[in-house]
Amino acid sequence: MKLLSPAGNFESLKAAVYNGADEIYLGVNEFNARNNIDGFTLDTLLHAASFAHVYGVKVHLAINILFSDAELSDALSLAVKAVNLGVDALIIQDLGLAKLLNDYYPEIEKHASTQMGIHNLEGVKAIESLGFKRVVLSRETPLEEIKRIKDNSSLEIEYFAHGALCVSFSGNCYLSSYEFSASGNRGRCKQLCRLPYTLYDNDKKIKSGYLLSAKDFNMISRLNDLKAAGVDAIKIEGRARRAFYVGAVTAEYRRALDGKKYSVDKLALAFNRRYTEGYFGGNGKIISDVQSHIGIEIGEVYKVNNGRNFNEIYFTSNRKLLPKCALKTYSDGKECAVLTAFDLRKIADGKYLVTTTNKISVGEKVRIITDPMEEELLAKVVKKRAVDLSLELVPEKPIKAEFKLHGKTYTVVGEVLQSAKNQPLTMDEIKENFAKSEYFVANITVNLKDGVFIRKQSLNAFRRDVFEKLYSVITEKYKRDLKIIDFTNSKEIAPFSDFVFTDCISSDFKQKNVIYSPEFYVLENVKKFKVLCEKSGKCAYLDMPNFALEKDIIALKDIIKETGIGVVANNYYALNFSPNTVIGAGLNVFNKESAAALNKPYITAEAEMGSRIDFPLMTLRHCPIKSHVGAKCSDCKYKDGYKLKMENGKVMKLKRKKLSTCTFYLTY
Repeated sequence: MKLLSPAGNFESLKAAVYNGADEIYLGVNEFNARNNIDGFTLDTLLHAASFAHVYGVKVHLAINILFSDAELSDALSLAVKAVNLGVDALIIQDLGLAKLLNDYYPEIEKHASTQMGIHNLEGVKAIESLGFKRVVLSRETPLEEIKRIKDNSSLEIEYFAHGALCVSFSGNCYLSSYEFSASGNRGRCKQLCRLPYTLYDNDKKIKSGYLLSAKDFNMISRLNDLKAAGVDAIKIEGRARRAFYVGAVTAEYRRALDGKKYSVDKLALAFNRRYTEGYFGGNGKIISDVQSHIGIEIGEVYKVNNGRNFNEIYFTSNRKLLPKCALKTYSDGKECAVLTAFDLRKIADGKYLVTTTNKISVGEKVRIITDPMEEELLAKVVKKRAVDLSLELVPEKPIKAEFKLHGKTYTVVGEVLQSAKNQPLTMDEIKENFAKSEYFVANITVNLKDGVFIRKQSLNAFRRDVFEKLYSVITEKYKRDLKIIDFTNSKEIAPFSDFVFTDCISSDFKQKNVIYSPEFYVLENVKKFKVLCEKSGKCAYLDMPNFALEKDIIALKDIIKETGIGVVANNYYALNFSPNTVIGAGLNVFNKESAAALNKPYITAEAEMGSRIDFPLMTLRHCPIKSHVGAKCSDCKYKDGYKLKMENGKVMKLKRKKLSTCTFYLTY
């Protein structure tokens, strides 16, 4: 399996490369799903790609947002320019951009973003024709489905293994968009899931806290399972994280992949909100009681001397600490204080003293969240590429270097050498000189004749020429010269209109098209609904859930085959269920090219391309009832009336769809 690491800036890129990444992914400041960070520009992308390529590391550019019609031309231009600069592959969500690239630039490697919500074989099959080479499966995809995809598809499989876990199903979170016009599908998510909420059963308060804040993904103990299932690349989330996080996590996953001992503590110190293996155990115990970094527990406060201005805090620690480490204290699992230990003093083995203005109590647990010693050690990790160089230094002849790359021999020639009169050049001087390179460590074979002289500045210049030639030969092969075209607009597809959604078996609506969106998908109920619609001259459609496992797909197909009902497809898996298909809002049609690629009437959730509907604010694959009410599947306590209340007073209802498993939805 390949290891794919994030790079939010150049320091993070170097940390990823130096610590063992096989591939890195990054974004430019326009058109990527991390618009809240200072990333790369087209001007700095060449340096970034070339740096990675020197070490044999591939570069993927994330252009993984939805585009308006006015933006598509610029997005296509950006994609082509990036590939010309050496980017190896593009990570894409927008179906319109994918279509244009497939039509005009089929040679460009495309990866289907996790934001496309692909989570089953049927979804993979639906996008194969668009020329994707790899699919980044949604985090909700279970292990058995990964195996089924690998056994029946030629696409490479990429899977998230570590980092932040979105609580909502990939690509179908609209809360930030609807509340603040800041779409997660446009890279502007406000992360409202990390805020406090209160759960109610009708008017009865059940629980308050970070009820939508997901733990962090940590699959390091499941790498063998992922490999056996057919995963080709594991992905570390974290383009918005510090370089230390990128380097530390990359290093531990590199060790694990290489069969070496790894440190869970080092992973946790880099960043964690507690850990989960996601949905591999079913509906997933993914909700944390915290929403920020908690580091690792090291001890507890055993004595406090409160002063007028500062308080002396005495605490134990099971690890060596240095000044400037950052600490948090907790009581009953709740964060009490955060402090940077500038004046930290060791007073005995395993005991420390720090002063602070914070009010801290005896018995509070102490956790370290940043350790300057670990950060200093990681900052010293540097990697250089080994190259074989053959040097020839003969009096009265030009100095010459040869190296082989890509099956070819390259020669660099310098100035004519002189015979030495006093101080002939030595082998040690040559090796010392050629040890000076940011990128390369040279294994040198030297043909050195006695009595050769070369000025030091001339040897320095020759060395620079040799390494620049090496750098150029390595990096130039990744660049291309694709021409930027003005694409022809596809035919315009009309949006679906005159429709209404219902969860009741009824046709008592004035609209012509009635979409049945039930909690339970029961054949007899769908039959009744369709017959009722036909009798009243209505067109009947069945709303497809945006998440479905293999057994669910079989059941849904049987219902459609039996009834002949039309389909509203909210995910790629459902595109070929019926000749009478409407593109649902879950497929995120955002521009005319996306609509043309699907070539069917469509409904939108965000774009102003027709009658916009309020799609569910979030799709939840974990069970909130298990997480917050304490129920089990054998004793399900779900019912109408559960709701979540935001601190601003907004209320969201909790709804579900029940197939082989439950999927929950937050709606207004």
